[in-house]
Amino acid sequence: MQAKWSWVKGGFLLGVWNLLVFLSGNHLGTTTAYAQTAGYFTQFFSDLIPTSAWTAGTCGADSTLRVGWQWLLVLGIFLGGLLAKGGHRQQASAVPEMWQKRFGHRPRLRYLHAFIGGFLMLFGARMAGGCTSSHVISGMSQLAVSGLLFGGAVFAVGIPVAMLLYGKRGVQ
Repeated sequence: MQAKWSWVKGGFLLGVWNLLVFLSGNHLGTTTAYAQTAGYFTQFFSDLIPTSAWTAGTCGADSTLRVGWQWLLVLGIFLGGLLAKGGHRQQASAVPEMWQKRFGHRPRLRYLHAFIGGFLMLFGARMAGGCTSSHVISGMSQLAVSGLLFGGAVFAVGIPVAMLLYGKRGVQ
């Protein structure tokens, strides 16, 4: 496998995937799988949960909790990431150099920050009625207002947070 992947080929494949998902009448998104999982586990506490307004939009019109194609997409993303990492010649550092200069070589702190950041992105995207891939990849390619607003909000928040973490000029 190559040391570096072509961003052009990756972008083309992502565009083809997005087009196929669009032509199937769906939109690319993964957070529905998390909502379905939460609905599945919480149904054991109350019979009302599968028919609640929160799970009805994620479980289909019949409000039955099931594993849908989004869960298979989540599984495919995970397995694809493992395959890509295993097939890559160069081993990436668990802690990037810029992070090490600012916070030291502490992989657990790095993973904790990545988890918290991912959780906040997921939470914000679900509050906006979708997920990051749905809003940014599907939504922006279709020029949906929600996708454009969410994509802009991600950059509007991400840039100041990066400046706060690493300083205005980055870690020197």
